[in-house]
Amino acid sequence: MSKKNTAGILPNFIIAALVLYLTSLLLGSRMVFSGFWGLLITAGVIGLLNFFIAPVVALLTCPLQILTLGLARFLVSGLMIVLASHFLESFAIASYWWAVLAAVVISILTSAVENLFGVRNR
Repeated sequence: MSKKNTAGILPNFIIAALVLYLTSLLLGSRMVFSGFWGLLITAGVIGLLNFFIAPVVALLTCPLQILTLGLARFLVSGLMIVLASHFLESFAIASYWWAVLAAVVISILTSAVENLFGVRNR
């Protein structure tokens, strides 16, 4: 049984920003930031949206979450990405469906980066 380090707020924020940047590289012009500060602000706003609004939306879509065996979570995450793009001038995403794809990529990359660095979020 391996013991992994539990990350604090700053490491999680750095991982989130790194993963957002890598996702933007994969999606190209469909997901863009105005620069380094735009990336950091976007990571913070998406984090806040995921903390405050996503649980409410997930609760409201609970039957859909159960029906799709949790895959509807990506729809909720895509919505949080679209909301962030509407709030921020420093971040743009091409459409809702690109945001859903970004949510899938973000989920995969976050797991990979956390495993690479031995970090877990619990």
